[in-house]
Amino acid sequence: MFNSLDVVRFLNRFPQTYMPLLWPLGRSPPLPFYNAVVWVLYASQVSLYLATLAFAAGAVYGAAGDVAMHLRLMVSGLYLFYFSVMYIQLPGFINAAPSRPLSALLLAALVLGLALLPIAKWSLLPFALMYALLHLRALRGAPNYYPNWILVSGLAATAAAGSPLELAAAFPLASVLMLSYRIDSSRARLKFTAPRAAAVAASYLAAFAMVKMGLLWGVALPLAAASLAAPPRVRDLYGVGAAAWRLLMAGAALHHHLLYMGFAVVMSTLCVPFFLPAMLYRRAPRFGPVPFLFASTATALRLLGLLTPAALAVLGLLLYVAAAALAQEKVPLLPPEDKH
Repeated sequence: MFNSLDVVRFLNRFPQTYMPLLWPLGRSPPLPFYNAVVWVLYASQVSLYLATLAFAAGAVYGAAGDVAMHLRLMVSGLYLFYFSVMYIQLPGFINAAPSRPLSALLLAALVLGLALLPIAKWSLLPFALMYALLHLRALRGAPNYYPNWILVSGLAATAAAGSPLELAAAFPLASVLMLSYRIDSSRARLKFTAPRAAAVAASYLAAFAMVKMGLLWGVALPLAAASLAAPPRVRDLYGVGAAAWRLLMAGAALHHHLLYMGFAVVMSTLCVPFFLPAMLYRRAPRFGPVPFLFASTATALRLLGLLTPAALAVLGLLLYVAAAALAQEKVPLLPPEDKH
């Protein structure tokens, strides 16, 4: 009779006959790990391009007065965009790269889930579950893993979200909180700690429960927790944006579009300058304050009820960022050298 140890020993004699779901950093063959990272990049890029189309179309439908399609497209854009931003960083977050089939499957689950949202309430559950499972190896054991608790909380919320507002307060908001905690901690030279990360994650889950009950002021709870855990420093454009989007989102109870438009400010001062060049694998352009001004203008116009000018501001933001980024030189992702 074979026991389980005998089976493991037998399989280890044939390492080429199966593909692991994850390729651990520093413990994987160079070429398979490289190929896995390339597919992480591909998944992020495809998601980014789809997000751009969704935002552009959503702005047009909003100006035309089709509220249902506007909300559907803008929420889809949020999910696609933040998946792009977060997935390109996943190898650093979990110290491993998902296999190529897993990256393709996860992107497909997201796109299909968003497409089915109007007819299937739980269509994003497979995406949320798969993405959360990727983080199971990176929830304890190192300080770098603690912020992952925030994102996993957001994925759990995604599985329970129903309305467009709840969907926006799930994975996208948790992504913003996690990124801000990481970046503001680094800027303040603070270490990631379990109590701080747990406080942000717990307050986020409480806030999401309140949003489901219609208490939108609950959004302010994780924003305050993240600000206390890693206070933003208002000393540059990023710091100004960090203060601005926190204030906008905290006022969601006054107008639900304050939450939605807060994401535009986050994108213009955090996601675009910090991560867009890495997603496109191009040299970083000097965006300057222009994206922030476009986002702020779009926010003000939308809150004033000027839908067509607000849509034009969103389209201007997308065009400016795309033109500035694509004008930069490509940085090739070279395969590892063969040492044999």
